[in-house]
Amino acid sequence: MSDRSALQLYVYAMPAKDRTAVQLGIDDNCLEPYDGSSSGIVPGMRYRTEQVPVGSAHDLAVHLLTNAPGTAFELWQDPVFEHPGHYVAHLPGIGSYEGVCDSYGVPLVKLTEVLDAPSGAREGTSGLREDHFTRHAPFFASLRRVQRARRP
Repeated sequence: MSDRSALQLYVYAMPAKDRTAVQLGIDDNCLEPYDGSSSGIVPGMRYRTEQVPVGSAHDLAVHLLTNAPGTAFELWQDPVFEHPGHYVAHLPGIGSYEGVCDSYGVPLVKLTEVLDAPSGAREGTSGLREDHFTRHAPFFASLRRVQRARRP
């Protein structure tokens, strides 16, 4: 039996042409609105399911990025045992971010990566280029703005 954990998705904005693909991704993963009150896709609503196979976040992200590239979304799959969760966010025209996360969908970054990157560390320490975090600053600033549309 494979490991399973919760999967969560926020859809922040979606062009009409992406609606069918987004709904298919929601249906294929048995995601339901967190408050259980809405039908259809509601921007800012959290969609959640308790038990999906590990790797479902990756599969859903690939589906959305391929078939609904104009959709702004954030998704994550909870950690399993000692393994961190999987986080993906996409903002059309700005970019995407993928990394590990905690069970609240907060991306986890190693302190050594944060400390090494601005100091100009080269290959062999963190392996990150000097601009690794600064190039993500506009993405995360934009993501914080769209997160304000989340529904309680």
